[in-house]
Amino acid sequence: MEGKPELSIIIVSYNVCQFLLNCIQSILDTAGSIDYEIIVIDNASTDGSAEAVRETFPNVQVMANEANLGYARANNQGYLISKSNFLLLLNPDTVVKPGAIKSVLEFMKDTPDAGIAACRLLNRDSSLQKSIKPFPSIKEHLLKALFIDKLLYRQYWKETYYKPEPLEIDYCSGAFMMVRRMALGAMSLMNPQLFMYAEEKDLALRLREKGWKTYFVPVGEVVHFREQSTRQMVQDMFLELQKSQLRFFEAHYRGMYKILMIWTYWASLCSTTLVSFFVPFTKHNRLRLRLFWTATIKYSSMVKHIDAPRS
Repeated sequence: MEGKPELSIIIVSYNVCQFLLNCIQSILDTAGSIDYEIIVIDNASTDGSAEAVRETFPNVQVMANEANLGYARANNQGYLISKSNFLLLLNPDTVVKPGAIKSVLEFMKDTPDAGIAACRLLNRDSSLQKSIKPFPSIKEHLLKALFIDKLLYRQYWKETYYKPEPLEIDYCSGAFMMVRRMALGAMSLMNPQLFMYAEEKDLALRLREKGWKTYFVPVGEVVHFREQSTRQMVQDMFLELQKSQLRFFEAHYRGMYKILMIWTYWASLCSTTLVSFFVPFTKHNRLRLRLFWTATIKYSSMVKHIDAPRS
C-alpha cells in the first residue's frame, strides 16, 4: 500500500499457523474500504507460520524473530514499523466479524479522548466472552478469594456487554484492542518487562494517567478461540502470568498498598487451590489444581525476584 494507511493491524503469533491464516483472511473479508496495513510478528514459530503468511498473503508484512521475545516486545516491534495514526492489536486466534474493525475505528475518530477502544468478544459457540475488566484492587482480590465476585458481578457484566451505546471502562482484553498513536507520545506501546499477560491493563493505566480513556464499543464482534499459543506451554505460561501480575503491582503501586495488593492476590490463589481439592477429579481439574498449587508454592520466591522498573 502506498502512502499512510488509516489503520495498522499488528498480529503477534507463535505456533498457530492455521489460526493466523484464518485471522488474516477474516480481516480481508470484513475490513471493507478501510485503508489498512497488516503486520505479523512471528515469535520464532516452528510450524511454518511466517512462510505460510508470506506465501498466502504477499501484501502482509512479516517479521520473523529468531527467538520468542514475548507478546509485549513483539508488539513493540510492530509498532515501530507501523505507519498509521491508529493501531489494532489483534490476537492470531481470532476471526473478525463484518463491521467490527470499521465500527471501532470510526468510534476512535469521532471520540477525541479515546486512547483505547475494544469491541465484544465471542467464544467459538458464539456465547459471550468476558473482555471488560476492572483495574486490580485489594477489594477485587478479596472478593475473588472469598468467591463473591462472580455472585456480585455476573449479571452486571452480562447487562453491560449488551448496552447499545459505547461506554468507558478500566481496560479490555488484548485480543482486540485499538490504540491511538498520539496518545502514546514518547511512551512505548507495551511494557517490555512484561513477557506476556498484564500488558493491556498496564497500557490502559499508563494512558489514563495521561488523561486518555478506554472505551467498549458494543457494535462490533470478534470470535476469540482463546489461549491457542499459551496452551502449548501451560505451566510455564501460568507462572509467567503470576510474574506479570507482580511486575504490574511493582510498577504502579507504592508502600503498604503495594504490599497488600501482592499478598491479597496470593490469598486469591490460595483459595482457588484449596477449592480445587474438592471438585470432581477430571483431567481438566487435575491440571487446574497442579497449576494453582505450583503458583501458590512458588509465589514467595517470585515476589523476591521481581525487578520491574519504576513508572
